[in-house]
Amino acid sequence: MTVRDIALRLLDEYEASGKYVNLSLSSHLADGLSAKDRAQLTVLLYTAVENKLKYDYYIAAFAKRGIDKIDLHTRNILRLGMCQLLDISALPDFAAVSETVKLARHSGERGFVNGILRSAARAKEKNELPIPERAKDEARYLSVVYSFPKSTVKRFVSLFGSEGTEKLLGAFNSKRSLDITVNTLKISRDEYVSLLAERGISARPSVLSRLSVRVDTPLPPRELPGFEEGCFFVQDEACAISAEVLGTVSGDSIADVCSAPGGKSFAAAILSGNTGAVAAFDIRESKLSLIKNGAERLGLSSVTVAERDAREPDESRFECFDRVICDVPCSGLGVLGKKPDLRYKEDVSPELPELQYEILERSLKYLRRGGTLVYSTCTLDPRENEEVVARLLEEHSNVTHVDFSVGGYESANGMMTLLPHVHGTDGFFIAKLMKK
Repeated sequence: MTVRDIALRLLDEYEASGKYVNLSLSSHLADGLSAKDRAQLTVLLYTAVENKLKYDYYIAAFAKRGIDKIDLHTRNILRLGMCQLLDISALPDFAAVSETVKLARHSGERGFVNGILRSAARAKEKNELPIPERAKDEARYLSVVYSFPKSTVKRFVSLFGSEGTEKLLGAFNSKRSLDITVNTLKISRDEYVSLLAERGISARPSVLSRLSVRVDTPLPPRELPGFEEGCFFVQDEACAISAEVLGTVSGDSIADVCSAPGGKSFAAAILSGNTGAVAAFDIRESKLSLIKNGAERLGLSSVTVAERDAREPDESRFECFDRVICDVPCSGLGVLGKKPDLRYKEDVSPELPELQYEILERSLKYLRRGGTLVYSTCTLDPRENEEVVARLLEEHSNVTHVDFSVGGYESANGMMTLLPHVHGTDGFFIAKLMKK
């Protein structure tokens, strides 16, 4: 079975079951692939999923029929062909068409796939690929060009305007580097950047986080120097920033109520000099070993793990913590560049902000008077962000906001939204609160 055959099978499974792409890549179908073939499979699958609305628009235009009138399996073959023609430059056009046609099941399907892809190749050559007329329906234009559902585009336009939305969608679709958080208990950030340079690895320190480094050379994390020695862990710059906003000092006791995969707990432990105590809670027992193993690799003895539902806090530890990290489950609208399948999910569930508020309110019970809590999400929807915080402040007079700064950016009423096209991070919301 070729890499394209596997990609097609996984695309079919993804469409049939709604399985996340990263889980699809762990399928037994990929067992035995070389590192090169696995990388090719990853690029094919992610590119086809990320751009499927755009590809479907082209397919329907060339087929002169509604996309729903085309068999889903055939559609997935065409999506793989389109991504090789338009977004992956490894093959010349004729080879991309020829290799894709081989995926077809019978002569009728082969003829149909061949015709559509040849039409696309000619249109690309003449720079005449079909797109909606922007002046008539800007939301539809942006939806097709950047491959986001029209409802999501409209939501972003209401928040950021047309120009801001286009920049945001472009940032989501741009090639992303790898962000890592340096374990400064073992090596300084400058020393680690120099070590990477010595190995010929392009990297630059963050201007917003004092712990973060952005690695531009595409390498698996385990192949970076110092991985086994615990010199770093993978974490988006925005997450590191939220841990720094917490204001941790030496000897602090810290609770991380939704800890997995553990990055904020690790950052907090590093910032405390590994002198305090970090209680990493998570509802998923299966994730606890991930946190524990990560802490051991990093040499962070101050981190302990325990299974705990954030909605049911441990009463024996009420008002025992100097700091609380409350990074809640969310719709993920800030990480659509890393998780392209999320862009096709339904709008924010009405139950989600209620869950977020419940976790935030219950987590407040852990905090000592005078202690600080950081509430964060990786979404851009005010219903999950500002509105949740505003409700807490309205219903709890013993809580106030604390303003903070990130680089040259100042919070507003103790709240800040990091944006991919402005700050170069994941989309991320941070609120800093204090119990009076």
